[in-house]
Amino acid sequence: MFNSNEKNTFKILLKLALGLVLILILGFLFYRTWGNYYNHLLRFPYLLKGRLFLMVIYMVLFYIFTVIYDCNNISTNQLSILIISEILSVISCNVIIYLVAIIPAIATIFVPFMPIVNMSVVDIIVIIVWSLTANYLLKKFFNAEKLLLISNEEEVEKIIYKFSKRTDLYDIKETCCFDKKNISDIYKKCDEYDTILIGDLKSEDRNDIIKYCFDNVKNFLLSPKISDILLKYSDDIFVLDTPLYYSSSYGLSFESRFIKRVIDIILSLIVIVVFLPIWLIVALLIKLEDGGPVFFLQERITYNLKKFNIIKFRSMKVASDTVVVPTAEKDPRITKVGNVIRKFHIDEIPQFINVLIGDMSVVGPRPERIEHVHLYEKEIPEFTYRYKVKSGITGLAQIYGKYNTSAINKLKLDLIYIKRYSPLFDLELIIKTFKVLFIKENTEGFDETNREYISQNAK
Repeated sequence: MFNSNEKNTFKILLKLALGLVLILILGFLFYRTWGNYYNHLLRFPYLLKGRLFLMVIYMVLFYIFTVIYDCNNISTNQLSILIISEILSVISCNVIIYLVAIIPAIATIFVPFMPIVNMSVVDIIVIIVWSLTANYLLKKFFNAEKLLLISNEEEVEKIIYKFSKRTDLYDIKETCCFDKKNISDIYKKCDEYDTILIGDLKSEDRNDIIKYCFDNVKNFLLSPKISDILLKYSDDIFVLDTPLYYSSSYGLSFESRFIKRVIDIILSLIVIVVFLPIWLIVALLIKLEDGGPVFFLQERITYNLKKFNIIKFRSMKVASDTVVVPTAEKDPRITKVGNVIRKFHIDEIPQFINVLIGDMSVVGPRPERIEHVHLYEKEIPEFTYRYKVKSGITGLAQIYGKYNTSAINKLKLDLIYIKRYSPLFDLELIIKTFKVLFIKENTEGFDETNREYISQNAK
């Protein structure tokens, strides 16, 4: 029998082997495609070493995209999301190889693109077969990790519900409500499990559990507090022999804001020009359906709590009153055209006008409605921390969260983004946004309970 550490090592090695197999297969397919259809078109065709070198470049590029799209988390990704992520990785890789390597190398008026298209079709078939095989092997060799949940009584059901969505990964076998008086009994329960799931306990109580897990070689999972996020992305500094954390409280530096603004202007101009035909078609369809206005304007909050009017394509029927009711699943107010443009996030495209005029950024926290911000502030005073940067069309919370993600989780994701910001991180999030278009869960509306709560309490 393997112990927990040996199982983890074997799991890592298996995932590395599976990933390497996929990269080698796709690299070989590219090598054959290049050799059969493109190499002879060169004025000076590549010899064996040249073709092999180009294949290595292709494999490295594909690997980079798999990292960006989180494909390397084979065991933590749902099967459908893994397949989508791998397909997006290989398509992105093939498009760049064709535009950057194949066309410039051949340098003719017309470079045949069907070979790369045919290769992409075969790549997709390989990816689907590989994903099914990898998923089968991981399930065969590794059962769901058995967990002990230690939490407050009021959050037990909520945590169990969330983890019930991924029973292939985690199995909460036992729950234990934290009680300082019975801490010795809790420790005895911890001894029976390899992994402990720690709920939202008081910092002092949580630290006791963490230290016990560390002392007794137990893995643990926990949801970070806001202070944890601020500390995690601090800089290490040393004053003589004293280690310190240094964390800026000003959001982005002047140079970061300047670079971000320049990139925003360039990207917004490109999108506005390139997508102009789509703008015209969508505007015409909206107008033809019910004769109402094409655009939907609504006051939102951005950097330094500044108010602005967000611009979107109208996807719902024209409201007859001013009462704010959040969107629900299968909301009858959504028009036929609205269903389509919301599904593919086309209704968001006019927000690039907001980016161009400086109200928003391409990447940043989701711009919330004013009434939502007032409501969230009552429950979470720290919610305003997310307005140390401009609101964005896409962002960490938009990619990893959902439309109906809780306010505290939105805040945590936004704070991680603010503390991790860099131009490269923005580029990574922009690329990852394409994956969101294919994941239905990210557009889930509020359920009836949440809708009524927000509507009744927002002011």
